[in-house]
Amino acid sequence: MNPEAPGLVRRLTDAPSQGFSAFFRGLAQLRRAPAVHPRGITFTARLLVDQLNPLISEGDHVATVRLSKGAGTPGRWPDVLGVALRLDPSCDFLFSSAGEGVWTRWFPTPAADWATAHYGTLAPYEAAGRWWWLMLIPAGGPVGHASVRDPEHPSSFILHLGDEPANWRPVGRLTLHERIDGSGLVFDPILNHPPDALPAPRWLRELRERAYSSSRQGRNAPPPVP
Repeated sequence: MNPEAPGLVRRLTDAPSQGFSAFFRGLAQLRRAPAVHPRGITFTARLLVDQLNPLISEGDHVATVRLSKGAGTPGRWPDVLGVALRLDPSCDFLFSSAGEGVWTRWFPTPAADWATAHYGTLAPYEAAGRWWWLMLIPAGGPVGHASVRDPEHPSSFILHLGDEPANWRPVGRLTLHERIDGSGLVFDPILNHPPDALPAPRWLRELRERAYSSSRQGRNAPPPVP
């Protein structure tokens, strides 16, 4: 076998992933913000978990929440809406507007109203030998827009846990409080995952890790504190 062949194969295999990284790095550099969900608003929050589950311990958790728009569409235009949740000291969960079904929960879905969308983790977590999803469902009526500039947003969400057949059950409540400056916050659910759970599947975890890292590089942001 040609001694140069393994190196050539490796370069050809790495080419798509290098292009993937370059895309996220370039987009973040152009926006001077995260490659996706570039603009948002941040709040102090509390998460009360009152049901036993494999991802988040029961109890009252101090939290930080960021609401954002995936593509960054202007004003009240529809977009893939996002909720970033950090539990102190450093456990991150990212939610995007999505479906609830076995297949639809994997895919982000544009929404026109913060209070009528359902927000899922898209990818599952592997814990206790199974895959689990989380979903936030707003409590309260519609607000009539998908803007990050309008002062009216959902103030609380019911946290649901879903299993592989997409059976959902409520396990807690997230409440937003005071608005704060979140410009220095960096969320990363791959580095800052629950202690007894891993983002799954492995190939998607590695792809997401590359995307988040490239986005931080593009805007010269430090990695989140693990």
